[in-house]
Amino acid sequence: MKKVIVSIVSEQTTPNFLFIKEMILPGSELLFITSKRFEERIDWIVGALGYTETVVVDRVVLPDGAEEKWDEMIGAIRQGLSKDKEYIVNLTCGTKFMISAVPNAFEGLAATFYYIPFPKNRILKIGDTWEKEIAYRMSVREYFDCNNTSIPGDKTPDIASDYTASFFRRFVEGGLDYEVINLLRAYRGIKEMPISVIEKEGRANSPEKYPPVPGLSSFLEDIDFPSQSAGQLSKAEAQYLTGGWYEEYIYTLIQEKIQPQDILMGVELPITDKRGVSRRDLDLVFTYENKLFVVECKTGVDKEALLSETVYKAAALKNERLGKLSAHSFIFSLGGPNEIYEEIARAMGVNYYDRTYFEDGAKFGQIIEIVNRKAKG
Repeated sequence: MKKVIVSIVSEQTTPNFLFIKEMILPGSELLFITSKRFEERIDWIVGALGYTETVVVDRVVLPDGAEEKWDEMIGAIRQGLSKDKEYIVNLTCGTKFMISAVPNAFEGLAATFYYIPFPKNRILKIGDTWEKEIAYRMSVREYFDCNNTSIPGDKTPDIASDYTASFFRRFVEGGLDYEVINLLRAYRGIKEMPISVIEKEGRANSPEKYPPVPGLSSFLEDIDFPSQSAGQLSKAEAQYLTGGWYEEYIYTLIQEKIQPQDILMGVELPITDKRGVSRRDLDLVFTYENKLFVVECKTGVDKEALLSETVYKAAALKNERLGKLSAHSFIFSLGGPNEIYEEIARAMGVNYYDRTYFEDGAKFGQIIEIVNRKAKG
């Protein structure tokens, strides 16, 4: 008997995705039940699953208001059902009224009903003691695809992690020329790259927008910087020296200490609002136990205005079109302890951690505990 996995589709798409990944078998079909309002989410889920060419997909799209009309809803669902198929029905999503009505549509058919106590990674069988742990773990791209957001690209660490770790130690111990680093910030977005180190040390022919960087060559020699081209700095190298190194350091730290299922760095996220489409760069995004985590890395936060801007960026997934992602947002700052900053972040639902958490392995353990707690729901 052919098996059909049935999903009720509403706001949250992740439970549908996980249920199908966990329960599908070769030859299974998919049936989606939803209202007109959420019809497009079926395509999001199917696209994220990647089954568009190999699995039969049917859908029941209820007319506006029908999800609140018992007989009309049951009648619409029954039209496409067959006694020759076995139905595996996920009742996790949908309105309470829909969840109550759907089982009635399957009366007299071979049907079993399940529920995911989301965000927990468990599947429960309705009317039975049977339960199953969800073994599947989502990637970052799958999580975004489920919410109709494609990631055009991401970055990978450019420099060896042991060098980055030594750079971190020198930074927190005060062993770097911070003036050179601050002056280099003007070159993070310059298109005319690479830049000549010798040229940028002098004041001649340096427009005000791109100031000279006295001591640049001595700085690069002091840190034994592994430049790919002698006497020049590429755009990526300038970005590394002015803060990208910290993103790479935290990237490696999270991989080693938390061991997420997936982690991406430098994610460009398209945001659609009334002004059109813009891009929001997220420093680090990782999935752990089928939860999404976003980390903003700041080498320093010395003004409330800058902190507020950073907090807003970290909380963007909750406040803009991507609000249904339910991401857990963090700011990892190399600024000193500041209760005001912590309070501002907390008010926006963001976790703020200062430099002491990254200088002290035991304190970073507190972050790991919080991540584990959030991952368990």
